[in-house]
Amino acid sequence: MRRPAARRAHRAARVMGLLTAAALLTTTACTTTPEVTPTSTTGTVTSTPTPSTTGPIEPLVVETVFDHSTLDPTRQYDRSGSMLSKALYQTLTTYDGADQTKPQAGLAEYTLSPEGNWLTLRLRNGSVFSDGSAVTSDDVVFTLERAKGLGGPAASLLGNVAVRKVNDRTLTLTSAGANFALPAILANPAFGILNSRLVKANGGAIGPGDTADEWLATQSAGSGPYVLSGADDKEVRLTVSPTWTGAQPAFPEVIVRDADPARQVVDITSGAADVVLDLSPAQADGIAEAATGAAGSVQSPVSVMAALSSTTAFLLLHRDPAVNAWTGNADFAEAVRLGVDREAVSTAVHDAIPAAGVIPVGIVGALLAPTGTPTGVPTTPSTLTAPATPAVGPTTEPGASDATPTPGATTTAPPQPVVPVRDLAGARAALARSGYKGQPVPLTFARDLPIQGVPTASVAAIIKAQLAEVGITVTPTPLPAAAALERYRAGRDAFSLWSWNPDYTDPENYLAFAPGGLVGDRAGWDLGADPDVDTLTDAARTSVGADRPMAYAAWQRELNASGPFVPLFQPSSHLAHGRRVSELPTNPVWTLDLAGLR
Repeated sequence: MRRPAARRAHRAARVMGLLTAAALLTTTACTTTPEVTPTSTTGTVTSTPTPSTTGPIEPLVVETVFDHSTLDPTRQYDRSGSMLSKALYQTLTTYDGADQTKPQAGLAEYTLSPEGNWLTLRLRNGSVFSDGSAVTSDDVVFTLERAKGLGGPAASLLGNVAVRKVNDRTLTLTSAGANFALPAILANPAFGILNSRLVKANGGAIGPGDTADEWLATQSAGSGPYVLSGADDKEVRLTVSPTWTGAQPAFPEVIVRDADPARQVVDITSGAADVVLDLSPAQADGIAEAATGAAGSVQSPVSVMAALSSTTAFLLLHRDPAVNAWTGNADFAEAVRLGVDREAVSTAVHDAIPAAGVIPVGIVGALLAPTGTPTGVPTTPSTLTAPATPAVGPTTEPGASDATPTPGATTTAPPQPVVPVRDLAGARAALARSGYKGQPVPLTFARDLPIQGVPTASVAAIIKAQLAEVGITVTPTPLPAAAALERYRAGRDAFSLWSWNPDYTDPENYLAFAPGGLVGDRAGWDLGADPDVDTLTDAARTSVGADRPMAYAAWQRELNASGPFVPLFQPSSHLAHGRRVSELPTNPVWTLDLAGLR
């Protein structure tokens, strides 16, 4: 067994190896690799596929923490829901396992105009739904218009996009301005194309009168590799679609079960589950060590995989004093920002790096990269050597101009890594200015919704201890996931702990944290409340090509200085699989491609 010091060195080496790979895979294209292909941890076993037999293949069992509340793809917006929708519904664009740097053709081939304001889609010949009917432009129009009519997150992603049918196989999507992220947006499983005839016959409509989610809870109406064969709150069963003509899934039936991480450990080691998705770093290390004996001899068929995720864990402080007088106090919020030690938090949760901003390493515009270059800025091969540990720098880049970069501006000297450092004296001074006198401030979080396997309660305990040194009395307030999510989405959380997984792998997705954005609204941060941030938001949104990394970096620096969010850490995901599985095709948006499991 490794001693603690050796294990810490192993973790640091693993994270830095992943960081180096992330740097090598960055690009100045519209999208960029958000997650590195998982690499086996030291001491794990490489599994081999089960030899083929003439008998029936037993159902594959996948366990994860359920966070979805619907199986209607347009209404779902959660990690487990996206994974299920990906298996049941095809999207117009997608990402293949070999290349996640650019959206590929899905149900349709696409052409994006040079100005980025119109997208032409041509449906593939022979695409059919599970009932055998052809996929047509009418189904695409209905799906996208229904998404806009239902409102919610899917509608916010589409924004002002207009959909027009040209003929049965051709459509155009137009935007008022440049929308280079649209091909990536359409790959989100929330835009899985629906069989409009079936959905309309079972309550589907464009607008608030839609009730199709009740029918879609037990039936699927897509053209994906699987169909829904059974579902309840604890288990979803999938079987291969009788009309599927793509690559045949290795497993004719898949059972996806709701299980907490502790149960996942028991089931993967006993063989009751084939794949588990929510291990904590400690649980992953425990399984890996149990999998090998003396001199590395094989003791278990279980393999553990770790990869730097595209998740950002963050704190939210609501801006409205009516929600909470203290979180709405600018000096109190500054005390929290300055009082959190991001480096210590990331070290405590293990296999994580401190979050320099809301955009994670691996996506264009990230503030922290091994070479000190915002992710997406072109580099020469000689600059791609990672330091021994993730670098932590001052709150502004050395040598950076105080002037806000404008769209089109470039830099000749890349900035250094940026992770806001803890300033305990400054935090205490800001707290004194606020007038705060030790009143308890609840920190709410979903107790049964880990952040890439990291228990939220443990993170909340770290934040409580760190802010106690500032003089702030934090009361961790765990809630069931359903109740916590409802409060968060309704904008009723005053001080809360959450994480953000990308809805599509483009930095524009993170403008949800801007004033008036999806997450900005949840924090009571209205458009116009901070004109400087609004200006930088517009500059980032309209930036093109090689100018995008610096525009998004400038936007994040301002968020770090005055926004209602405190980015904490970027964790690694930890997955495990048994002897029947040899390949896990992961993705930052839908987690796992169930049809691609081998």
